[in-house]
Amino acid sequence: MTAFKPRIKKILEKTVGSSLIKKIHFRFERNVHFFKNNRYKKRNPDLAIPSDEWLFETFQLDYQKYFEDGDLAAKEILNWTTDLLPKEMPTILDWGCGTGRVIQNLHHHHPYLLLYGADINADMINWNHQNIKGVHFSHITINPPTKYPKNYFDLIYGLSVLTHLPGNLQNDWVREMNRISKPSGIFLVTTMGNYYSNELLNEEKNQLQSTGIFEKIFLAKTKVTVGDRNFSVYETPEYFERIIADYFNIIQYFEGRKYPEKFGGQDLWILQKK
Repeated sequence: MTAFKPRIKKILEKTVGSSLIKKIHFRFERNVHFFKNNRYKKRNPDLAIPSDEWLFETFQLDYQKYFEDGDLAAKEILNWTTDLLPKEMPTILDWGCGTGRVIQNLHHHHPYLLLYGADINADMINWNHQNIKGVHFSHITINPPTKYPKNYFDLIYGLSVLTHLPGNLQNDWVREMNRISKPSGIFLVTTMGNYYSNELLNEEKNQLQSTGIFEKIFLAKTKVTVGDRNFSVYETPEYFERIIADYFNIIQYFEGRKYPEKFGGQDLWILQKK
């Protein structure tokens, strides 16, 4: 059945319409979690919760899971990297921070951090400014460079960011991450590898294996741009290794199919600036 899912989805997009599918999916998710979300909101009246539309776009429409998973991700990032960071006041950038799901929790696990968040969505950055304290947020464009100075960050992490950027932009952004990382700085990033190959048609899998990268637009009849959640980029580890070869050494690599618990099946890379 798994092998037929990509074809079924493609047929539905052509017959029903991709924008309608997206609306139906959103309404379904909102209805499924409606009572649970309302109970969570009543138990936590002081929590700033992003809009349902943003949760649907960037994570899942489950308030409790949004906060609990964000806190767990923050804890794991520090567990994976603390021994590689300076002991006093590490400077950390959440590249592609969205609504701050992860970065707002880092101080729960390490009070002495200098935190920055950056995203291409200006509305989300404005929301973060108003609702999340202790973090310096900046709006960035889809194309580097950023306005950060060179050799500035001890740790940069990008979760599910490269998974929506084509190969040429991945090259540009890896170069930029190298520029703004301190000497021996850490770059923690995820890519979409073999674990997700079942989402592809056979001919798409063949192209992925032959070129090392495959870009797929879901909901093709809607306006989908680079960086959008429906612009998905699959790549082999060998392809990504070629991208980072001049800029970062590999400290640890967790293949998503072998370690699905690390980051939901995405390949996890812990890199160090050369």
